[in-house]
Amino acid sequence: MSVTNGPSVAATPPPLPTPPGEPIAFSWSGPTWGLAGLGFINLLLTVITLGIYQFWAKTEVRRRITSSIRVNGEPVEYTGTGLELFLGFLIVFGVLLVPFLIITVAAQITLGRMAGLALLPVYLVVWYLYGVAVYRARRYRRSRLRWRGVRGAVTGSSFRYAWHYLWTTIVGALAYGWLTPWRDNMLHRILIRDTRFGDRSFQYTGKAGPLYPSYSLAWVGSIVLLLLFGGLAFGLLWPMSQPLRDAAALGVDAQGKFDPQSPIWKEQAPLIGQLVSIGVALFMLYALFAGVLWSLFHAREYRYFSSMTSLEGLTFHLDVKGWNLFWLFFSNTLMSIMTFTILSPVAEARVSRYFIRRLSATGSIDFATIQQSQMRLSRTGEGLAEALDVELNEYFILSI
Repeated sequence: MSVTNGPSVAATPPPLPTPPGEPIAFSWSGPTWGLAGLGFINLLLTVITLGIYQFWAKTEVRRRITSSIRVNGEPVEYTGTGLELFLGFLIVFGVLLVPFLIITVAAQITLGRMAGLALLPVYLVVWYLYGVAVYRARRYRRSRLRWRGVRGAVTGSSFRYAWHYLWTTIVGALAYGWLTPWRDNMLHRILIRDTRFGDRSFQYTGKAGPLYPSYSLAWVGSIVLLLLFGGLAFGLLWPMSQPLRDAAALGVDAQGKFDPQSPIWKEQAPLIGQLVSIGVALFMLYALFAGVLWSLFHAREYRYFSSMTSLEGLTFHLDVKGWNLFWLFFSNTLMSIMTFTILSPVAEARVSRYFIRRLSATGSIDFATIQQSQMRLSRTGEGLAEALDVELNEYFILSI
């Protein structure tokens, strides 16, 4: 007796295992204007201590702003201290600043007008050290950022970075700025590839080419605006200055030399003030319009740098716009100046909030496999950056 088999049913393949990992979401949960009181206290204590408290003031601002950053709902921690910054500054002050001041004064006394030329190598060394300061400031700040107990690190050579910083500055100036996108991209690539989260490396694959269209718009647009506002200034100020030019022929002494004590200059003081006011107003208008153009370029640069950055299975996206970026930094500058830096912490918090809220990541990463960074922590802070007044204003982003 034969048995007839029914139609065969193909076996359903087992589901593929889901790769371990979790997605990443950035958010902001903290005060901005609530830092105004801290700004007042910081300024007061800095004045009372003749500037010494500024290191502790800066540390407290960083700590509060960093604690407002959330990654998957968990706060980021800043572990730097004011004492580290203060000791770093003292070391640099004694080792570099004092000798530099002695050399500069000695050259001015002994060489007179030739001092500037003789000190050119010293200025190049200072600019080289500025590059060192940028790199080491980033290294210090990354090493003091922790999330889930894992800290960041920057593992490369500050001297290598500084060399690239120096020679690209010189060559870029000779090229009238047209190497700026290439230079920015190269320096950014060095920084990102040297950056670690725990024992994992960030990667950067960007090229300079995509940055040139927006850079060309800003560069050419700035020249066009300069010509337009220059022509406008000439058209307005030249006819208005005719009485002043007539007075110049009269405001001289018996030998025909300029006489600042001549009463005719007092008569022309209102006109001089008017001409200066118009000139300053036109320059400020030019600066505003040019600032918008350059903000468009920098926004494009930030977006591109972020999109070309990755960490394991994560890629990043930063949704910033030129106009918003311009208004952010313009309003922050006004805010800080008009309040004698009292609202500087508020300005820093606004910048951090702006970028964090626009930063996103796609993909996932298995944080369970990430080990702690083995790079030794320095005992002092960014002393060279403090001495040379380097301010990165970029610790609001973990890696980018």
